Amino acid sequence: MAFKRKKKFQLDTLIDADMIIRGNTTLTGGIRLDGKIYGNLTVLDGQDGTLIMGENSVIKGNVIVPTAIIGGKITGNIKCLDYLEVHSNAVINGDIQYNLIELHAGAKINSRLKIMTKSEIKKETQTISKINKEEK
Repeated sequence: MAFKRKKKFQLDTLIDADMIIRGNTTLTGGIRLDGKIYGNLTVLDGQDGTLIMGENSVIKGNVIVPTAIIGGKITGNIKCLDYLEVHSNAVINGDIQYNLIELHAGAKINSRLKIMTKSEIKKETQTISKINKEEK
């Protein structure tokens, strides 16, 4: 089976290591997180929505994102609608729903893994599109 790994990511937002965000956050486009988010994170923009977490980054809350590369720590549930990559230094405590997943040896995952059906992905995508329209 060949992975549908993205080669290029466009990053629109950078949360530096010294930054802490408290509260639910909704973003469009790509985000590089090296800091901390205490609250839910939703990344919009369909296939272009990407979360890249550095190894010292932290999210305490639920994450909904099309594509994610996790190198930090997440305490909360993850819904990844397209592709999820979990690096060896990642720590995840919470349930994971995904379309495609790549786990690197050494990742610490205390989760239930569930593959999302096409209808679940479509429903979640419609919900995100609705949120995106309301935000504009």
